[in-house]
Amino acid sequence: MRLRFEVTALGSAGGPRRGILEIDRGEQGSTRVETPSFLKYTRHGMQPHLVPEVAAHMDEQPAATHVQLEDFLDEQAIEKRKFTELRKLAGIDQADIVMLDVLDPTITMRTGKSGEKFMGVDSEGGLRRLTPAAFAQAVNALGPDVAVAPADYVHEAQPSLTHGKRIAKSVARSTQWLDETLAGVTQAAVFAPVMGSLSPEQRDISARALAARDGVAGYVLNDVTLSADDRLWAAQRSLALLDSGKPRYMAGASAPDMALRAVLSGVDLVDSSYAYAVTEQGLASAYVLGGTGTAAHVDLWQDEMAADFGPLVPGCTCMACRLHHRAYLNHLLCAREMLATVLLQVHNLHCFQRFFADMRDSLARGSLATDAARFIERYGSGAFGELSQLAVQVSSPTTKIQRRRHA
Repeated sequence: MRLRFEVTALGSAGGPRRGILEIDRGEQGSTRVETPSFLKYTRHGMQPHLVPEVAAHMDEQPAATHVQLEDFLDEQAIEKRKFTELRKLAGIDQADIVMLDVLDPTITMRTGKSGEKFMGVDSEGGLRRLTPAAFAQAVNALGPDVAVAPADYVHEAQPSLTHGKRIAKSVARSTQWLDETLAGVTQAAVFAPVMGSLSPEQRDISARALAARDGVAGYVLNDVTLSADDRLWAAQRSLALLDSGKPRYMAGASAPDMALRAVLSGVDLVDSSYAYAVTEQGLASAYVLGGTGTAAHVDLWQDEMAADFGPLVPGCTCMACRLHHRAYLNHLLCAREMLATVLLQVHNLHCFQRFFADMRDSLARGSLATDAARFIERYGSGAFGELSQLAVQVSSPTTKIQRRRHA
C-alpha cells in the first residue's frame, strides 16, 4: 500500500490549495479523492443513521472514511489484542480510504489523563491506557490505510495552554510515541498530530520534529478544545514549518464557516461530523457557498411544517427532497420515528458534499477568499453552532425525550 498526495493548484503561498489524495493498493486497485474534501464521520465504524444499503443510493460521497479506535476499545480487545479487520467489522466499502484515529472529533470534554508511556482514552468501557505498541498492533490487525499516531493532547484549560511545563511535556511525549508508532506500524501510512497548543515556541519545536521524520505521511491538527480563532492561529503557525507536499487534516473543523477558514489556511481534509450534528437537532441544511439565501437551516420541528408539502429545501436534488416533503418529516420527528434521522442524514450529507464541491470550483476560479467572506457575512456569526449543541445533548430527535432547538 502506498499513499500519494499531489498539490494540483495553489491559491497563494500558505493559503488554500487543490490536490489529489491517492491510495495505491497494487493488485487491489487504487482510490483517489480530490481535496479539499471531507472524511465520512462514523460511530463504531458506521455512518450514523445510514446502513450501507441506504448509503448506496445516495449521491457520490468522497471515498474516504474516518474511524476512531476508542469506539472499539472494550476490555477484551485492549487486554487480549483481539481485533477484526476494520472493513469487514464495520461494512466499510472496500474501495474507501480508511483513516483510523484514536479519538472522536466531536468529543471536546475529556477526563482521561495520559502518562509517560500511555495515552488515556475515555472509552465506553471506562478509561483505557493505550500504549504506542498496543496502538500499532491494533492498526496492523484492523488494516486501515491511514493511522493517526497517539498523542498527549492537552485538555486542560488556560493558562496551562501557554505556561509551565505541561505543553513541553506533551510535545516530547507525542514525538516519542510517534517514533514508536512508526516503528510498529507495518502497512498503514502514519499521520502525525501537530502539538504545542498555544505556545509559539512549542508549536515550532513540534512542527520541526515532524518535518524531520521521513516516515510521516501527513499531518493532523487536533486542537479541538481551543476557540476557532486560536485553532486557526495554531494551524497557520505550524503549517509554515511543515512539508507542504503532505496532506493536512483538521479534526473537528467541519462546521461550514470553520471548514472555509481552515481550507483558506491550507487544510486539505476535515470530517463530516457537522452533517450528523445538524441531523441530531432535527434540522435540514440549507446553506450554499454561492447564492443569496440567509437561512442556514430549515427547522422541521416548527408547527407550520405539519402543513407544508414542499421539499425539505427548494431546489435540492437529494433522495429525501425528491421523494418526501416537510410535513412528512415533521410527522416522523414528532412520532419519534427512526426514519426521520435517516432522511435528514441523507439530505444533510448531500448538502455537505455539494458545499465542498462548490468550494473546489471556487478555488479553481480563484475566488474562494471572496466567496468565503460573502458566505460568512450572509449567514452571520452563530449560524453553525450545531457541533456545540451535539457536545452537550443527551438524546437523539427520535428518542422519547423531546428537544426543540428553536424553543
